[in-house]
Amino acid sequence: MTRTIHSNKPALQPMRLAPVTSVAFALLTATATAQPAGQWALCGAPLLPPVEGDPALRDDPDTPVDINARRSQTRGDPPVYRFEGDVVVRRADQTFRSERIRYDTAKQRLDAEGGIELREQGLLVSAERARYWLDDDRGRFEGVGEYRLATGHLQGSAASIERTDRVRSRYHRVSLSTCMPGNEFWTLQAREARLNTRTRQGKARHAVLSLGSLPVFYTPYLQFPLGDERLTGFLAPTIEQSQRNGSTIALPWYWNIAPNYDATFTPTSYWKRGLLADAEFRYLEPALSGEVSGSYLPDDDQFGDDRWAINQDHRLHIGNAWRGRLIQQRTSDTAFSDQFGEGLGYRSASFLESQAALSWTENDWLASVDAQSWQRVEADARSPYARRPRLRLGYQPTRFLGPIDFDAAAEWTDFYNDDPATEQGVEYHFTSRMTLPLRTLAYRFEPAVSVQHSGYDLENSDRSDTDPSVSVPVVTTDARVYLERPETMFDGVYQTLEPRLFYRNVPDRDQDELPSFSTSSSDGTFSRLFRSTEFGIDHTEQVSLGLTTQYRDQASGRTYLRAAAGQVFYLHDDAPRDRSDYVTEMRLSLPSGYTAELDYRWDPEHSGNSELRSRFRWQGSTDQVLNLGLRQREVDGQTTLNQAELSLALQLRPDLRVFAGWLEDMETHRSRQEFIGLEQSGCCHAWRIVMEDRLQRTTADTPQLERTFMIELELRGLGGIGDRIRPFLR
Repeated sequence: MTRTIHSNKPALQPMRLAPVTSVAFALLTATATAQPAGQWALCGAPLLPPVEGDPALRDDPDTPVDINARRSQTRGDPPVYRFEGDVVVRRADQTFRSERIRYDTAKQRLDAEGGIELREQGLLVSAERARYWLDDDRGRFEGVGEYRLATGHLQGSAASIERTDRVRSRYHRVSLSTCMPGNEFWTLQAREARLNTRTRQGKARHAVLSLGSLPVFYTPYLQFPLGDERLTGFLAPTIEQSQRNGSTIALPWYWNIAPNYDATFTPTSYWKRGLLADAEFRYLEPALSGEVSGSYLPDDDQFGDDRWAINQDHRLHIGNAWRGRLIQQRTSDTAFSDQFGEGLGYRSASFLESQAALSWTENDWLASVDAQSWQRVEADARSPYARRPRLRLGYQPTRFLGPIDFDAAAEWTDFYNDDPATEQGVEYHFTSRMTLPLRTLAYRFEPAVSVQHSGYDLENSDRSDTDPSVSVPVVTTDARVYLERPETMFDGVYQTLEPRLFYRNVPDRDQDELPSFSTSSSDGTFSRLFRSTEFGIDHTEQVSLGLTTQYRDQASGRTYLRAAAGQVFYLHDDAPRDRSDYVTEMRLSLPSGYTAELDYRWDPEHSGNSELRSRFRWQGSTDQVLNLGLRQREVDGQTTLNQAELSLALQLRPDLRVFAGWLEDMETHRSRQEFIGLEQSGCCHAWRIVMEDRLQRTTADTPQLERTFMIELELRGLGGIGDRIRPFLR
């Protein structure tokens, strides 16, 4: 028989079981992210089949309740219904099945026993008994043999599930996993779990994680987020083995201080060194944001002394006028970044930079002040000049005299070098410039004239004049032509041809005898051939000639190929050479993920001077990539750089991926870095293993390769053991 009941009470609401997803996730990590549907592609079948009906109709009091059963009884007024024998209750997208259901219309309560099943959109619950109040949206399921939630791909069982209201629920003796039923790679059991979907937080007591049937982790209490909310707790531990540091175990603890403040504290145990304490603090305000991290290792067992490092970056934004930046990188010793840098975020380099800058822009004006310093990391590296400080002022009116553009700039810098024998001191410049730009779609012609004054106040100088100065005029002309035609070989593609001429004339005022604190090169790339240095006053008369061609898609504007070549010709009599190196570059970008870069320059007068940088890349998908690279440099017939590199990540089959890398010094036939790894993925887990050999800086004449072994286990929906392999590959 079938009975349809209309009620003015609220319709039966689904239990809010989805938050259970994060009970397991927070065991090893306190920050959760939304799980994309594609993450469960290897499961073979959906966890829940789709159901009919609109969930929004549950809130409509006119939505009928359809009940189908073999037998029914009605008693009392308001009536109490009793249904027996294959009872099916349908409301909107919900379906209740049981052998016996009692429906009290006065209390709006359902009592069911005898194998009850609730199925709705994104939820399935199978239990022995259930009691549910429709108007209060609360109830209790007992003997829950199975539940499934589409949110989080979660399934498991529980002794009972109790819902206290729309947003709060409680689970007793609960078991959960994101694996498919019957194929649980991992499970989590907890004595009790409480969830609140409004605050998006959960709590669990006496939780045990098991891999297969083997328990591996226990915690008496944990608080965890539901969904992608941040919450205080432990993050994923990292396990690593290396020759230099031995076995390493790090256990981060995350502190969610406020929505715009958080901190992470990471004690790391190094078997051969001791216990390193690392802390990171992040903040975000409307005008100020930044990160501060520090590390401290007392009495390093191998180094024999305390070791520390600090790394901070702060950014200031006040309206549209004020910008500021503070960066500091410092370590206790030169080897710190090599031995701990990769795991703690300190980059390995010859020098660590610290700088502070503040700038202001308003209408036509720009003013800034900045300072910079360096810490030597590589013992034999030559120290660069630091700024202590630099002051800048610029003026560029939007309107000047008709078509004429005008700008003026001033700069004062105190250059410092930690080598006391190196010439250093104050350098200042002032320049004013007028330009008459003529721009159309077919050409661009920009003649300009400027006057520049430069001066110095030197220290540690062998010069007879320690405060030289000079004023020079500078004349430049930049001319370009833009030509294009349809490409007959490819439909929808057109080719451009862009010749360019750049003329620069700086008369001789003995300025070539002035000191130079700049370390930048003027002929390294094609674009630098046409760069007019803001305060460059070296005596010259030169012409830069270049030619660029591009193949572009007429509809999208995408550039498939860009090739350029150029050279500088020196016209003044006292030039050290008649012409610069030939400079060429090519950029290729084809469909199906193929890209290539090639930069090559060579000296036309000395065949023993050249430099090559090339890279080929194929990216089939986000998980498949192949990189090939070659770098070569020859100076006066001597090879100073000859390195080849290969890196790849290839999908061998849907559940298996291999990745590898190799960097070889072709001149010495010595590897600088090698690594190989494997990743196997399943429905609810993935494991990765990597072995890396990396060349380390040492005091010995021959640098040594250090071997590091990393292993990572990811339990999808739960977290992972290890968090270094994916950043390493990135």
